[in-house]
Amino acid sequence: MDSSSAATEKIRVTPEESGSRGATRVRWWILGIVMAIMAVTALNRLNLSIAGKRIGDEFAFSTVGMGLVFSAFLWGYALFQIPWGYICDLIGPRRTLTSAILCFSAGAGAVVLVPSLAAVTGISALAAFRLVRFLTGVGEAAISSNVTRVIASWTALRERGFASGLQVCGLGLGGTLTPVFIAWTMTRWGWRASFAACSVLGFLAVAIWHWYATDWPERHAGVNDAELQAVHPGSHKGALPPQRVSKNVPWLKMLASGSVWALILGYGLQGYAFYVYYNWFYFYAVKMRGLGVMQAAVWTAAPFLAMAVLSPLGGWFSDRLMRITDRRTARQRAVWLGMGVSAVLLYVGSHLSVAVVALPMIALAAGFNMFAAANFWAVCIDLAPGCSASLSALMNTMSAVGGAISSTVTASIVVHKSWSAALDVAVWATVGSGLLFTLVNANRSIDESTN
Repeated sequence: MDSSSAATEKIRVTPEESGSRGATRVRWWILGIVMAIMAVTALNRLNLSIAGKRIGDEFAFSTVGMGLVFSAFLWGYALFQIPWGYICDLIGPRRTLTSAILCFSAGAGAVVLVPSLAAVTGISALAAFRLVRFLTGVGEAAISSNVTRVIASWTALRERGFASGLQVCGLGLGGTLTPVFIAWTMTRWGWRASFAACSVLGFLAVAIWHWYATDWPERHAGVNDAELQAVHPGSHKGALPPQRVSKNVPWLKMLASGSVWALILGYGLQGYAFYVYYNWFYFYAVKMRGLGVMQAAVWTAAPFLAMAVLSPLGGWFSDRLMRITDRRTARQRAVWLGMGVSAVLLYVGSHLSVAVVALPMIALAAGFNMFAAANFWAVCIDLAPGCSASLSALMNTMSAVGGAISSTVTASIVVHKSWSAALDVAVWATVGSGLLFTLVNANRSIDESTN
């Protein structure tokens, strides 16, 4: 956003009084809304994983066919990450997030109309599902990178890891609630009602965000000077610091940075493993472990509950380590711990025959994966504080590509070999992600690295 457009942005009135003696806590309300948005994002992404078996049975989709539907979302998600992130760095996250949430909420509602779309257009039901999920992915592509930009603008350096963990925590909370919510709705009113409910919740989230949020704390009427100084020392109300306006995104500097390449490739491998939990855990619980619909739904919530608990802990862990060591070492140790424990738990759990022991271990593996992932998002701000939306979009593009590959490769390995073999590939992806992060230097921003 340039200075002229920033000057015209409407200042939001909130219950907090900017003249109060203590520091206001608007940034935590903003982060609370961000967590809710991430939860709704998870709901609209995971719903198909739970309803997929019913949909697959109704339309006679094979396992590979469902993998294609899953990957359609992820290709839309991957291809539009960078455009959305670039727009966010230019105009700010408030308007960008508003547009994106409207888009994916409409996409969730459109799933209800897929059978009619197939009948009217003459295309197959499989093609119609893939088209709608692709468009839903386009809308969701903006969320994570824009949320990273919100964190960069609204939190202090010492809070960055924990705030990035809250971002992932929202995703985990949404994933925790989604399986039971979708399964319960689906068993009573059918899978179409479950998607309609997801759409309504998305529209509610965008209304709250648009009403309360501003791009910067300097422009929020509820932020008093004490809170502003805690976040942006030396700044003052009504004025946007020049260093926080990104008129041009330094793509060449990003692509010339070894830290950036290690970051995005490492997160691509993280995405491969993550989408195994995201897309296939329910199928795994039903087909491999023999659980019923509601029982499997409850177990499917377990990885996301672990994510919700462990992701803020991972960010907090690196923030605490920074008090006794440098940023690079703190972020690396958090990632190594998370990915290392995740790989061990996933390998052991997937090879155990006792479901009541194996499933909790795999769920905890997902949680420790996100313990590490919180630090990937924090490093996006460390490396590119002025254009963190663009860098995080680039990083998340690689994650989505990894997820799209994971969606089809996992299905293929399961069909031709076994579930254990498919999960072993995810184990090696997890290890590779942690090793690549060794090359990320969070101590130096992109500008410092290329000077």
